[in-house]
Amino acid sequence: MTQTHGPGTTWPLTGRGPELEQFAAALDDTSCGAFLIFGPPGAGRSRLAAECRRRAADAGHPVSVARATTAAARVPLGALAHLLPPDVSARRPVQLYARTSAHLPPRAAGRGRPVLFVDDLHLLDLASTVLVRQLLDAGRVFLLGTVRTDAHDAPGVAATAVMAEQDTVRRVDLAPLDEIQTAVLLKDVLGRPVTGRAVSRLHLLSGGLPLPLRELVRAALAQATLTSDGTVWDLTSPNIALTPHLTGHVRARLRADGLSRELEVLAACGPCPLAYLREHLDHDQLAALERTGLIAVTREGRRTTVRLAQPLHTVVLRRDMPELRSRRLLLHYLAWNEEHGSRRSGDRGMRAALTLRATGHSLPGSLAEAVRHAADVEDLDRARQLLESVPRAQRDYEALHLLGQALFRAGDCTRAERALAQAAALATDEREVCDTLAARVHNFVYGLGDSTDRCHAAIEECGPRVTTALGRGELSLLKGTAAFGAGEFRHALDLCAAFERARPPRDPTQARLAVRAKLLRALSLACLGRGDEAVVLAHAAAEAPVPVRDPYAAVTAEVAAHTVLVHALTAAGRLGEALAYGTRTRNGRRPFDPYESRWLVMAMGRAALAGGRLEQARLVFAEVVRATRAQRAALFTEALCLQAAAAAQQGDLEAAVSALDEGARAEPSGAAAPDHAFGAAWTAACRGDLGRARHLLTAAAEQARLLGHTWRESALLTDLTRLGGAATAAPRLSEIAAELPEPGHLARSALAQAWRDHDPDRLLDLADRFHADGADLLAAEAASTAAATLRTRGRERQARAAARTASTFLDRCEGALTPVLRVAHSSSHLSAREAEIALLASRGTSNKQIGADLHISPRTVENHLHRVYHKLGIDGRQDLAAALRPDGAGPAAGPRNGW
Repeated sequence: MTQTHGPGTTWPLTGRGPELEQFAAALDDTSCGAFLIFGPPGAGRSRLAAECRRRAADAGHPVSVARATTAAARVPLGALAHLLPPDVSARRPVQLYARTSAHLPPRAAGRGRPVLFVDDLHLLDLASTVLVRQLLDAGRVFLLGTVRTDAHDAPGVAATAVMAEQDTVRRVDLAPLDEIQTAVLLKDVLGRPVTGRAVSRLHLLSGGLPLPLRELVRAALAQATLTSDGTVWDLTSPNIALTPHLTGHVRARLRADGLSRELEVLAACGPCPLAYLREHLDHDQLAALERTGLIAVTREGRRTTVRLAQPLHTVVLRRDMPELRSRRLLLHYLAWNEEHGSRRSGDRGMRAALTLRATGHSLPGSLAEAVRHAADVEDLDRARQLLESVPRAQRDYEALHLLGQALFRAGDCTRAERALAQAAALATDEREVCDTLAARVHNFVYGLGDSTDRCHAAIEECGPRVTTALGRGELSLLKGTAAFGAGEFRHALDLCAAFERARPPRDPTQARLAVRAKLLRALSLACLGRGDEAVVLAHAAAEAPVPVRDPYAAVTAEVAAHTVLVHALTAAGRLGEALAYGTRTRNGRRPFDPYESRWLVMAMGRAALAGGRLEQARLVFAEVVRATRAQRAALFTEALCLQAAAAAQQGDLEAAVSALDEGARAEPSGAAAPDHAFGAAWTAACRGDLGRARHLLTAAAEQARLLGHTWRESALLTDLTRLGGAATAAPRLSEIAAELPEPGHLARSALAQAWRDHDPDRLLDLADRFHADGADLLAAEAASTAAATLRTRGRERQARAAARTASTFLDRCEGALTPVLRVAHSSSHLSAREAEIALLASRGTSNKQIGADLHISPRTVENHLHRVYHKLGIDGRQDLAAALRPDGAGPAAGPRNGW
């Protein structure tokens, strides 16, 4: 395991660049006398101050350190005693100032003014505060101090507040880290990226505060709930036992206002109405808790709700609370809630869940409400536990259906099918039959990856039980879903279109089905290569109102629409838009549950891979692989194949082979079939075997053509162009562009023709076009190829400009190292055969093996290599790896052992 910083050492300072720049400016400004760092406990005030001290010392400033404490504040000048001259007294303030000023180191030539650092400035006693203020006003020291924002009763808080308002004092208020900064910090500490769901969980628990984050990571590592597979780190459980240090920190924080027992109400019951809390706390107490950041107050319509501001506070309070007190608080709140009425849709579910916690059993008919409440707050483990706690003999239709959905969303698709099949047998009316069938079909197609015999058998079995026009229409849509999963996109499109023409939505059920039909149509259009049409339809689906939330939906219509729109934008070649939209969607609402997030991030991963954001793509696919490995759901193999392609395009052969081998154990079929060949082709290219790579891509493109998967066919043919097969790819890409004259297809066709014809000017124009669409790796390769061609034609000035353009695009591609980039930068243009042989030789492949792979003699291989050495200006085979790197810097650092 490689770690940049051990979790027990001092962590790197992340996300505080602006504050450090402000400190440097304040220290250099002779009119500024102090720099004060305000922030809540755990925000990293002392860590930032330590970095400021180090930088001040490096700049030649003498630095003195004082640490104020509650104990030192009981003694006048207690915190500063070690810095003062002997025989001074707080009773003689004039002499104290004069002798202390004289005792300070003089400001010698070439040295900065003395810096006095006081940690927890608000805890200074009055005499110390007065002395520091005198030294500051006289310009004898530059004061660097930290202040807790919640220390309202500390001895020096009033004087510190006054000091902070002076014109000569710079104040910064430390905000918690945002989720992106948290992800960067965790990667710096652990040495590898952390999955999005783990970052979200750690960020939520820590509140973005570095100290709790450090302790959570330390605890998770010790418990082995934070683990790495060599690619990414992930949490194996959302529950993390707290370290004693963090527990003590939280307890001290909660007891600061002497209201920890009152806060137990919020810990036990969760968010509560303000009206209920007023029975426990008066207005001044509530205001004080809000001011210190212990509670958060939100208003939604006419209801004002109060909750604990930090999830960690809830964890510690619940753990410390006696069981009987917890039950008493819950029952009291439930009685109050019953008396004052539960008018909102989620109130019944909340009460059912709290009743289960308080009594260990549910009221009649309340189990489903409790399960839905758990699902609504994204506690899928809790929902599954509630359902599995029901004795098998007592499981009715609803319990089995909800259990099947919970298992499906958790990735346990085999058990989900068993539960759903049992639910189907207990269904008593057409609505229940259709709801359960929809769940089973989605589980077959998107979970088990089986969209043929079992899926069609389930649909046919339900046919006689569905008699209404609406029910038959839903059966048609489910047949369309099965057809899509099998790669029969035109058939799926026809079934969706027929449903939409025949049944305009008149009620909530029809409205939900209409949205489902639009999304399936959009996906089918995207796969058929009609990306622009798919984008329009996906936008319409995303904006379509759904009056009632489908209680049995595996994925909400909102999430499905966002995911389909990202796919549609990717199919249209609008990769920058796809990534930006996906990122906004993921960060701009309540966090998706793990199942919903999985589909969205896979769509974003495809866009990232196509655009050359290779590190981002690898992280996304690794996250999905870890989430689906235990159950081997359909996404598992797809993510592995795409992960292999992303690793190969970075030259990481070991990772590419590992992912591809694991994915090969369950080769995809249907719509996902070309993905395995795609990953295998790029892995072969990473080995230097461009001939096999081109063969695999040609075969995969033909397979996609037979399926009607024009989006994938066009993308595969573009990759074939990138790996030296432009002559083969150009005719078919021209046919696609003629059949579907969308901008993306026209651009890919033009690229293949320009590559085939060695047209540098056209390649440069297309490079700009692809860059504008977010396809930076394709743009970098086109510009690099143009630069090489210009160089061979003696147009050196234009070649240098093209190389600079390629370098600019390549900077956005996160470690890309493809064959085009390795050979296109060379001083003389290599032929396709020379490039292929050079790549194989650079990996240490013998002439005999190269000849066998390419069906030529070893002597011919040797002749080609001599011409390569001459063109590249190198002495021999030992220099090939360095000569073929785009930056000419020699072999890639780290674990890469590919090209």
